Amino acid sequence: MPVEVRLSPLVRRLVAPNASPMTGGGTNTYLVGVGRVTVIDPGPADPGHIERILEAIGDATVARILLTHGHPDHAPGARPLSSRTGAAVLTHPFALRDGALLSGGGATLEVLHTPGHTSDHVSLVLREERALFSGDLIVAGSTVVVAPPDGDMAAYMASLERLARERLSRIYPGHGEVIVRPAEAIEQYLRHRRMREEQVLAALEAGPARIPELVARIYAEVPAALHGLAAQSVHAHLLKLRAEGRVAGTDAASPWRRL
Repeated sequence: MPVEVRLSPLVRRLVAPNASPMTGGGTNTYLVGVGRVTVIDPGPADPGHIERILEAIGDATVARILLTHGHPDHAPGARPLSSRTGAAVLTHPFALRDGALLSGGGATLEVLHTPGHTSDHVSLVLREERALFSGDLIVAGSTVVVAPPDGDMAAYMASLERLARERLSRIYPGHGEVIVRPAEAIEQYLRHRRMREEQVLAALEAGPARIPELVARIYAEVPAALHGLAAQSVHAHLLKLRAEGRVAGTDAASPWRRL
């Protein structure tokens, strides 16, 4: 595994060795800036990955360590990296407030609170490139699981709609390769979620159903091993539709019906 890949004059990427069906090829760790480096998402607390980050940083100073969100494939490496470098770990809602600007090493990062995947999720716009570090709001090559109670489908779609209004040149995702057509990718994500929402409503046309029944109808083409993840997204869609007065149901175990 290469120590680093340079993506632009201001951005380098390392990939954590935590590949899985949930993380794709692994979690992307980004080093932003020259001389004073901001580390975004140091990933799991894997000693080898921490050493690769430190090797890539070299003689530069670590200005700060940022977490897009607190999931275990993105965040645990922050503590050992902070211990080795003395850099502070910044998260939402404390230091990473919506609209905050963080500068250093010739780079300016604007914080966007983009909840939905998690309530604490932030994305970061690199102003010099109009590039977005999207964490798990958007990843390359797949969709994202939105799992209640911390995951919120209404908030997730609102965050995507907010990004659609940004003039972005590219997206540096939390997993996968650089997304070079950001507007197209965001629109595809929104279309996919709207399609799933319509499928949920259509599946309820036959009458009340529980989530496993809905998953079997909607995700017939998806391997059964992934139906547990699909059930979380269906639940998130149902909660959004209930808040809009379009369906009725109590919880993940109850039958749901269309209104």
